[in-house]
Amino acid sequence: MSHARLLRRLVCLAVLLLMPGSAFAHAVLLESSPADGARLDRPPAELRLRFNEPVTPVALHAFGPAGALALPGPAQAGDSDLRVPLPPLPTTPGAYTLSYRVTSADGHPVAGSLIFGVGVTPERPERAEERGRNRTLLAAMAARALHYGSLLAAAGGGLFLALVAPGAAYRIQTARGISAGGISAGGTGAGGAGTGWAPLGRLARQPTTLAIALLAIPLNLGLTGAVLIGETPLALLTADAWRVVLASTGGLSAAIALAGLALLALGQWRNRSGTGGGLFLMAGALVAVGALTTTGHAATAPPAALSAPLVGLHALTAAFWLGALAPLRAILRHAPALEAARLVRRFSTLAVAAVALLLLAGLGLSVVQITDPDRVGSTVYGQIWLLKMAGVAALLGLATVNRWRLTPTLERGGRAERERANRLLRLSITTEVALMGVVVALTAGLGTTPPPRTLAAKPVADAPIGYSSVATAKGWQAAIGLDPARVGPNRLTIHLTQADGGPFDPKELVVELSQPAAGIEPLTRRPTRTSPGAFAIDGLILPVNGRWDLRIDALIDDFDKAIFRASLPVGG
Repeated sequence: MSHARLLRRLVCLAVLLLMPGSAFAHAVLLESSPADGARLDRPPAELRLRFNEPVTPVALHAFGPAGALALPGPAQAGDSDLRVPLPPLPTTPGAYTLSYRVTSADGHPVAGSLIFGVGVTPERPERAEERGRNRTLLAAMAARALHYGSLLAAAGGGLFLALVAPGAAYRIQTARGISAGGISAGGTGAGGAGTGWAPLGRLARQPTTLAIALLAIPLNLGLTGAVLIGETPLALLTADAWRVVLASTGGLSAAIALAGLALLALGQWRNRSGTGGGLFLMAGALVAVGALTTTGHAATAPPAALSAPLVGLHALTAAFWLGALAPLRAILRHAPALEAARLVRRFSTLAVAAVALLLLAGLGLSVVQITDPDRVGSTVYGQIWLLKMAGVAALLGLATVNRWRLTPTLERGGRAERERANRLLRLSITTEVALMGVVVALTAGLGTTPPPRTLAAKPVADAPIGYSSVATAKGWQAAIGLDPARVGPNRLTIHLTQADGGPFDPKELVVELSQPAAGIEPLTRRPTRTSPGAFAIDGLILPVNGRWDLRIDALIDDFDKAIFRASLPVGG
């Protein structure tokens, strides 16, 4: 048990090393033809977008001076290119906008907009990023947490039963005194009236864990599909969501996970008789964990030849730790004291090697992925990461008490002391399971949040005359103006003031403009400073009428950001 606590403590440290850079493999738009913000003498017949990895188109919308344009055909995806055919465009001067949403190789949605002009020069925007934070994303994060937690617990439980306690069974109270089958770790024979032998897997609720993991796979897939198409959580019931997600790496990952669960279930069934189940349990654990190497940020991060194996090794050792909690608790509850000590020692021996591999994998992933730790605290990703570290700290505290106080008493104390240590250890394990649930949920949040490396400079939108508004955040104020607030070129102005009314210049200022009702993904801009606390964007092209959602990110310092939001009416 002592090494088990050490394993969990070091696992948490490895996660700390890993997570700041474990999620940055979003697809990135490298170039477009025509270029974003380009001026053309003649209208193009098609648009070509080149990404850093293959993508799958989900939604494409084009807009011209007269409004929405009907695309003559579907986009063609090949290698890392996406070709979007355009209808015949007039040669009269005007600006055109393409809003795109695609699925990247890691199974995550990537969206943005680009603008070009025919006979005019629109402002060149910065790269756009998917920034949606809505109910669908929250539901998908919850489903992903359930998927991660149940899959790792099922795989790790199988490893524990195969490597630490194969065929173990213990006497328990039953309703009819019928033997539950299996080989007793403390003796053999059928139980007397009101007792029976139950295999360790059943006592640790492994069949229930397998069932939850099985149900979590389609739930995670469906909600991921809803995120990919940018719809509400109920979109998981639509064919579009499933078509998109099954075509992504998430579909392959789900198929591998299902195969792993099937092997684990077979191993559980064979393990009830104490023979033949170990190989199936180990194979099922390897296959189930392998599902995590085919999708997600870390698994697809370059170089993939290094990242995917490291993710697999990290997940396998973490699964062994997480999956051991329920069997260890069952052993402490049902096994004789000497038998419990024997199995705990056997687990501890394997845990030492697992810790070494876990740290090696975490360090390798950290070296590959961490690029700018200084930006972690000023991002949503960093805030989630800090919450996760709080959970890790709590786990470390429990592990310290267990390692240095309770475990030695369990092994060498008197009978009363051993019984008390046993009860406290079971309570500690229960608490650790709850804390692990929080940590896994935060890990799922990290997996769906763009990390600092992927965050392009967020654009700023200013507006003065046609429409004006004031937004507040953290005691700061942003006076926003848009002129003339009509379709076409506009001037956006922003005046930032502190609580005392004095001007305020942020370290970084970025703006996003989007119109979900028209299917326009965020247009990102970075404004120009015109005077203390004053910023402006000239020539801001707004292609359609309606209410535009404005978000202004003002980086106050390295650890704090003010986010201003407003709704700008365009065209009356």
